[in-house]
Amino acid sequence: MKYILFLFFLSYLKSNIICKNNYLNFLIEKNKKDILIIEKYNFHGECLPGFIKYFIDLGYNNIDILINQNLLQLNPLNISLIKNKINILSHSFTTIENFIELGICDYYKICFFNSFGYDEKHDLKIYLNKNLKFKKLIVFHNLNFIDKKYENNFNIIVLKNFYKNNSYYEINPHYFGEYKFHNKSKITNFITVGNIENFRKNYNILFNGVEDLIKNNILNFHVTIIGNLNEKSLINIINDKNLNNYITFTGRIPYDEMFQKVSEADFFLPLLDPEKHIKYFKEKTSGSFQLVYGFNIPMIIERVFAEKYGFDNKNSVIYNSNNNFFNKLNDSINMKNEEYQKLKYNLKIKTKEIENNSLENLKKLLYK
Repeated sequence: MKYILFLFFLSYLKSNIICKNNYLNFLIEKNKKDILIIEKYNFHGECLPGFIKYFIDLGYNNIDILINQNLLQLNPLNISLIKNKINILSHSFTTIENFIELGICDYYKICFFNSFGYDEKHDLKIYLNKNLKFKKLIVFHNLNFIDKKYENNFNIIVLKNFYKNNSYYEINPHYFGEYKFHNKSKITNFITVGNIENFRKNYNILFNGVEDLIKNNILNFHVTIIGNLNEKSLINIINDKNLNNYITFTGRIPYDEMFQKVSEADFFLPLLDPEKHIKYFKEKTSGSFQLVYGFNIPMIIERVFAEKYGFDNKNSVIYNSNNNFFNKLNDSINMKNEEYQKLKYNLKIKTKEIENNSLENLKKLLYK
């Protein structure tokens, strides 16, 4: 038993020495940049380019990114404008946590946390609540994760502020590179992105809608579904309904590949159901909206969600109930390019408003 404890102690000591050596090497190599952006988790990579772009727009051209090494392998930062402006440092989740506790943020004017509230350690919260020299900007992706007793110590950013009587700053990141308007395809391409689970999206209305299109001999379309297939039973539904020729599952793919596929699609399918996905009304926004804004891709969206997020018939295709979803798929397939371009033009206007508001809110945070 003593021998096992001794080995455990050696392992612990060795890991701490390695972490501190990595930290010291980092301090030697860094060039005292103004901003450190941290993402220690292996998700929310789609937010990083947009936040970086806002900082660049405000004149910050030398930015350090401390990113989870598994997330970096998925290429969320493989965008030409961004790559030339940032210095990327990738480490494991644990090493990044240790870096934070060792005081890495003390060497910057601004420390920006791209994700916060996911099983945060108590001592890390205490550290961030100290009277520190750097400015703390912290993104909460779920409003329920915001601890009220800490909120006055943080400069809190949310992607969508559902409640106007709080002190949170709404900043929506949705930059994924430069993509041109494209004409509507002859074979209409629908796309949806995200972990493939019914508690996130209503796949039943999609599969039923595709089945009805086929039954009505409407065949000039294709659906691409991107994300981890966490509910294997959905594959069985596709096989049972013989939908394989019209639906493609890609699985989870690198961000740059996903960005390219979304940019080439004609319509985005959020597949949100007000009876099943109430959390997107008051707790968190869906990454679907970021992709819609960033790629200027019209979506087919349920009316209640359209009203909540400020979409209308001028920039989106809206259905009133799940029973109406098939009709809107059909309408989108038959839509003329002229009408399609009007949707994209009006969507671009809405996106520009969101960008302007986001930049103004970031300015307020930086200069307050």
